[in-house]
Amino acid sequence: MNQRLVELQRQVSAKRILVDGSILSGLIGTLVIAAMFYNAEIFHDDYPPDIQEKAGPMSHRAKRQRRIVALLLFLLLFGVPVSSNLKLKRQNHGKLPFLVAWLNAYAVSAIFNLFDLLVIDYLVVIGLHPEFVVLPGTEGMASYQDFFFPFVGFLKGLGFGLVPSLLIAFFTSRQWTKGLDHDQVT
Repeated sequence: MNQRLVELQRQVSAKRILVDGSILSGLIGTLVIAAMFYNAEIFHDDYPPDIQEKAGPMSHRAKRQRRIVALLLFLLLFGVPVSSNLKLKRQNHGKLPFLVAWLNAYAVSAIFNLFDLLVIDYLVVIGLHPEFVVLPGTEGMASYQDFFFPFVGFLKGLGFGLVPSLLIAFFTSRQWTKGLDHDQVT
């Protein structure tokens, strides 16, 4: 068992996780802040329930914009961990065991999840609280200073990150072959 743990530690790269997690955080952080600056209503459903209620329903315009932002978020949340796993696979000479692939993909997404909590939610939205993060009609609401709501979102994010990381690990840990093997041709 100790031998397997040593092999696992050799194949996992903390540097790869930190670099790619930072890249993911920077890309998504930029996208989220830019989208909030453009129209914070895009994230209407991510605000605490009392703010959502006071702001009223999301406009059709914001719903269309949210679809575009959601697509970009989806591409980044899958693309960066896939890229990270493929780099790790090259680093490990074409071998990437499923467990290593899962740990890497999950850790990269978990770094972004932590960045989202500490930088976007706690520092920007709660700490700096720029005017552009406030939904119209909700100015001065106490929920903008609620540290618990984003923390619950962080915990949910840790759980939600499990399934995509498993899918990414499945596809990136496989040894894909081009065409048929010579033994299969009769």
